[in-house]
Formats: sequence, C-alpha cells, structure tokens
Amino acid sequence: MKIALPVYGENLEIFTRTGRAPYFAIFEFDGNEFKLVDLRENPHAKEHEHGHHHEEHSEEEINHHHSHVKAANLGECKYIVCRALGPNMKEAILREGITPIMVRKSDGDNALEVLEKIKDELK
Repeated sequence: MKIALPVYGENLEIFTRTGRAPYFAIFEFDGNEFKLVDLRENPHAKEHEHGHHHEEHSEEEINHHHSHVKAANLGECKYIVCRALGPNMKEAILREGITPIMVRKSDGDNALEVLEKIKDELK
C-alpha cells in the first residue's frame, strides 16, 4: 500500500500544515518495511508562497483543494499521515478515497520515524 506524508523536501522532515507542505513523500509499505518511492511537489503550496490564501470552508474551496490533491497524484495512496489538516483539505483528501492518520509532534520529525511509530495502525 502507498502512504503520503507532507514534508519540507528530500530531508523528509514533516511539514505541519498538510495543504501548505512543499512536497508529499510517497512510501510503499509491504507490511514490514517502508520504501520511499516518490517525492511529489504540492501545487497548492506555491499559491501560498504568492499570497493566495483560501481559508473559508465552502464547496468551492473544497473543490479547489481537491484539484491540488489530484494534481499531486495522491489518489493512489491509501493513507496520508499528518499533524494538522484543515477542513477543506480534509474533505478533499476524503473525496479522493484517502484516509488521514493524525500524528503529534512527539511522534517524530522525520517521515520514516513517524511511520515506524504508527506501523501497527497500517496493518
């Protein structure tokens, strides 16, 4: 199964705000080990860099977020592991058939570290 995590970049450090993460790290999980298979740019993050902020909770905003979830090709992932998930992004992810798993900062700062902590939830 594939799992996405919002990260800063190649260092795989967890980015707290899922919708604003510069990248999504995509891992393959075989029930035992995690393997990084891709690092995908988040097109929604670019909008926030340029001052486009979408905060209201509306069907239009959910659709906007959903278009970015699709553009990042996250639909192949069964789960997305995140620390913070706004209502628009949450609804967009659910519409794509992805189940969010919420973690805390105390679970770790690196994607692999966090995945190891929640391994039992993924089986």
